Amino acid sequence: MRCLSPCLALFFFALPAFAQPTSATLTGTVTDRDGQPLPGAHVFIAQSQRGTITNAEGQYRLPAVPLGAHRLVASIIGFETDTEDLVLRDAGETKTVNFRLREAEFELGEVTVESTQDARWRERYERFKHRFLGESSNAAETEILNPYVLDFDQHMGTLTATAREPLIIENRALGYRIRYDLTDFEARSNSNFFNGEPLFEEMEPADEIQWAQWQANRRKAYLGSPRHLIRSLIADAAEEQEFTLYLLSGGSPGGGGGLGSFGGQRGTRFPTTAEEILKPAKNDEYKLTFFGVLEATYLAEGEDAEYLGSEWNPEQRAARPVQTSQLRFPMAEDTAKLDRFGEELDARSIVVSGYMAFERFADDLPREYGLAESGIPGAAEAVEASLNEAERVVPDVE
Repeated sequence: MRCLSPCLALFFFALPAFAQPTSATLTGTVTDRDGQPLPGAHVFIAQSQRGTITNAEGQYRLPAVPLGAHRLVASIIGFETDTEDLVLRDAGETKTVNFRLREAEFELGEVTVESTQDARWRERYERFKHRFLGESSNAAETEILNPYVLDFDQHMGTLTATAREPLIIENRALGYRIRYDLTDFEARSNSNFFNGEPLFEEMEPADEIQWAQWQANRRKAYLGSPRHLIRSLIADAAEEQEFTLYLLSGGSPGGGGGLGSFGGQRGTRFPTTAEEILKPAKNDEYKLTFFGVLEATYLAEGEDAEYLGSEWNPEQRAARPVQTSQLRFPMAEDTAKLDRFGEELDARSIVVSGYMAFERFADDLPREYGLAESGIPGAAEAVEASLNEAERVVPDVE
């Protein structure tokens, strides 16, 4: 049975005496800097469908959180969003994370007093949408419902954006309504960087036909994505999942922040394998490690027409039958630490370019998507058990 209700809804079932926990519970309070409770604050796992709201005393309880790496977010209008990076390793544990939020301060400069009817604001907003949502067919069906919370500044061709409240986004191509706490946005002429904390919620389909289309669009967005690639490496199924891997030498990495290009000469391509670049670490975790640039081609899909006509394809070449992307680490790094299901322990430790970077936020999915079918040992069981545990728990707060 699919759940079409909001992601915060939980139901009660009897818990069998023999069931063993496979997840953890997060609890705590959200207060202001003076310790006064903040009722109605959102507390959620970033990039997921798992969240709750604080009660009148500012308390929250988030049960059935899968073990692994997570970013816990506390957010309420009028206060600065706060986050806590966690790695949950002990099944059944209850971990307390308290937040003390600072009241938001907005400077009333030229940028914040621009009207949304102002031609300059509209021009900058169109550039923001283009860089943030992307240029794919999914972006054309994605709408920011409250664009008026955005403020822009532009200097020497670089556009920056801030948001006074979380963005509310409807992705009608994938069937998600998203609350997005934007923390950073910077668009340069040849690179793009944005950072934020999204909480996904299923939208209600009009009928079974729309539901089937959402399912097809989600699968297309997932296949060939960075998360699909990393999970295939952990499952030792990159070739089976139709990825081929190469290490590049002779080129100089360029661009940055999640979208850009690797400049310099292409150099030499050396075939590599998951065994060579993915190493086991303690606590059932992994290290992705290589020098230079890792190139991944996804053989099962060709490039979309939108990519060929985008500004990121200056050669204006013909379509390739495979999608080609590059991964690297930030400067002075040669390793990314991953949990047992492929999530980064140190957030944003992998920079992508090429086709993976072309598919931006309008092609993004919650981290739960595709995990059960990933082939990673224990993933299907963990997803099923976590969902069952979530259904059996009556939350302390609504």
